[in-house]
Amino acid sequence: MEAKSLWHTDERQSEILSETFRLAPYCLEVVSAYSAISLGTEKLVATGKVPTEMHQIMRVPYQSGNFAFPVKYGYSIVGKTKENEWLHAMHPHQDCFSISAADAYFFSETVNPMVATQLSNLETVINALWMSKVTAEDSVLVCGLGSIGILLAQTLKEYVGAKVCVLETNPTKKAALQNWGFESCNGQKEYTICFNVSAHADGLQYCIEHTVAEGKIMELSWYGNQAVSLKLGAHFHYKRLQIISVQVAEIPMAYREEQTYRSRKQLAEKLMLEIDYTKFITRIIPFAELPSFFEEIRKDKPNNDFITIVKY
Repeated sequence: MEAKSLWHTDERQSEILSETFRLAPYCLEVVSAYSAISLGTEKLVATGKVPTEMHQIMRVPYQSGNFAFPVKYGYSIVGKTKENEWLHAMHPHQDCFSISAADAYFFSETVNPMVATQLSNLETVINALWMSKVTAEDSVLVCGLGSIGILLAQTLKEYVGAKVCVLETNPTKKAALQNWGFESCNGQKEYTICFNVSAHADGLQYCIEHTVAEGKIMELSWYGNQAVSLKLGAHFHYKRLQIISVQVAEIPMAYREEQTYRSRKQLAEKLMLEIDYTKFITRIIPFAELPSFFEEIRKDKPNNDFITIVKY
């Protein structure tokens, strides 16, 4: 097979390159339809900000190259087999590929394949729900409304039934959130649980200053090799707050006896069948335009979108 894939050739440039590969026995041949962009992580990868000590740990399935460049990266893709079956896989941005059958997750035809690109992000959301032990009785803040933030906010509202406020500084996003019925925080309220998905120290600091005594702050952001500066001399110690890391790859220890990677994926699919996330896909990029997209990202242009996906 001949395939085209996105490569970050160095911290300043991305290209679509061709490669030829042979199908291994018992592997699936997949034609890509859509893939997801997890903006925070992929920006760190594209700009060379993955810490050296994390290069091996942060490798994703079917990645080629390494984080010191060049690297072929991406980790959530949806496509069809020759038998016309839809599947989700962990794989870099590529127009066709071959994977082991064990690495494929076949999802229901009733799931929108564009939304199915968010299966991995919803697994992060599920980890956040599990680790926070959030209930309908909680008052909740979601700080930073990118792809995971918006999925989390909607899931907290519709699946958990919690009272959700959102904090977003981008004016375009703030207007959209209001139109979608989300309540913006007013700076006066304190929350029992705050979820920081802003990838910024200011967001985490805001959560520290607006969480009730002995409340929880769930940190979903990944900062790469960027230092984070916080003021911990007041609210943090005085209120005995907890800052808890939420990480996607592993099942939280408290759930490992009852949950597996497959059952978590099945729960993510169930959420997709019960909750309409489609409207949050606000940008669809043709695969051929991906290098230009990453050029925008490297220039730190304002991002007005919630969920961005790639169309092949």
